[in-house]
Amino acid sequence: MNEAPAARLQQEKEQARALLAEGYAQDWIDQGELDRRMEAVERATAIEEVRALTTELRPAESTALVPAASGSPQALRVLLGSLERAGAWTIAPQTRVKVTLGSAVLDLREAVLPPGPIEVEVRVLLGSLEIFVPPGWRIDNQCGAILGAVEQGRGSQSAEGRVLRLTGRVILGSLTVEERGPPALPEGR
Repeated sequence: MNEAPAARLQQEKEQARALLAEGYAQDWIDQGELDRRMEAVERATAIEEVRALTTELRPAESTALVPAASGSPQALRVLLGSLERAGAWTIAPQTRVKVTLGSAVLDLREAVLPPGPIEVEVRVLLGSLEIFVPPGWRIDNQCGAILGAVEQGRGSQSAEGRVLRLTGRVILGSLTVEERGPPALPEGR
């Protein structure tokens, strides 16, 4: 059974609003352009009109037959959802985390870590990001906030040990960086 054209148009408008919000959060468009396009999305009466307003903001389709080089930054994205990385997951030396209208948790306590510092570029728009590090890590947090919150536990000030370097911004959302002991073992272990 086909969806009604009005319902498809509304879905397309919702997707366009999210793409425009992400484009603004990434500094791809400025406030004036965001306002102009949001108004045009509301006035649009056809799917093609809506898509034309976000053409350059849509992700490019890849036709690659091989994975990207391992030296490229890791990208973790959340749009209208949630993401959790915990346990023995692998984090790249350079990681980009983009959270739009959602939440993300990065638990580095049992993660497979590369040598050297870990650099995380943060972009949070109307969402939240929590990062947990084991005791003894030095946290270099350079994130800014616009109508949002950036909270950080003490962390170590020692020149030795692991370094987590955070850059980026939080808009109408929150970033929490917290030092925690080892995760609790499941019952029965």
